[in-house]
Amino acid sequence: MRRSDAVREAPRSDAGKALSLAQELIVSGDKAMAVGHWRVAGLNAVQAGISAADAALIGAAGVRSASQDHGAVSDLLGSRVPEFKIAQKRQLNGLLKVRNAIAYEQRPLTEVEARVMLDQARRFVEWAGGVVERSLS
Repeated sequence: MRRSDAVREAPRSDAGKALSLAQELIVSGDKAMAVGHWRVAGLNAVQAGISAADAALIGAAGVRSASQDHGAVSDLLGSRVPEFKIAQKRQLNGLLKVRNAIAYEQRPLTEVEARVMLDQARRFVEWAGGVVERSLS
């Protein structure tokens, strides 16, 4: 089984909920930046990207990843969401790449790295919002 084969159906109405969570995580990341909590901001950016990916998948295809591997969502987006292009793949994969280092290896994150991650997440969440909007109209 390929890592992107593990999916479960999800009602398209859940796309808005996943998108709302992604947007809240961006706001929370911005607040963490304001008080110098770079690692927290980075983790919020990663989680926002994951939630935005869920929102786009649910909205466009009515599925979400059921894989324990967060990277599988990138494969699913590539195969099920036509709007998922190289820019979005780079944004999502960039966030996921840093995830383990900051969450589990206790690697500190610099202000610049956190800001870049939040910017990537913000763009990805905006893209996912467009996918959700088009799929629900």
